[in-house]
Amino acid sequence: MFIEARKLIGLPIAAMDTQAKIGEIREVLVDPENGRLLGFLVGEGGIFSTQKALSIVDVRDFDPNGLVTESSENLVAPAEIVRIKEVLDKKIFLIGKSAKTESGKSLGKIEDLLIDTDTQSVAKYYLKDLLGNSRIFTTDKVIKIDKAIIFSDEVAEPPQGAVGAPAA
Repeated sequence: MFIEARKLIGLPIAAMDTQAKIGEIREVLVDPENGRLLGFLVGEGGIFSTQKALSIVDVRDFDPNGLVTESSENLVAPAEIVRIKEVLDKKIFLIGKSAKTESGKSLGKIEDLLIDTDTQSVAKYYLKDLLGNSRIFTTDKVIKIDKAIIFSDEVAEPPQGAVGAPAA
């Protein structure tokens, strides 16, 4: 199944052991090294509740209405999951991150991610530039993820015949 990351934000997380909602997704966390899902930042209650993390390995099922995990004990402090802690310490949140080419040309910002729930990884990146133009890139075009997401130079120009592409 494919789902957009922005559609996951705000969805509830239910635990099978309690048969109840145990939290709500606040942020989708992706490993910058390989584009695989690490897990989710989760809010347990009101605005001032402490942030918890749910590792992707503890997700039993993705559902359009929310996520399911075995136990409420799967929600832990983010520091308890080493890779999630590293991503949080470096503030690597993909949605809203700047996108550039290898040569430094700005492509805009990441507007959304298409998540493949079967492979538990990012399948596509949705970008929007300053003029409001949208573009979609597959993960094979990503060179690296750091302070910005760096795409290969070949994505710099829209293909001939594409909507909004200059005529030849």
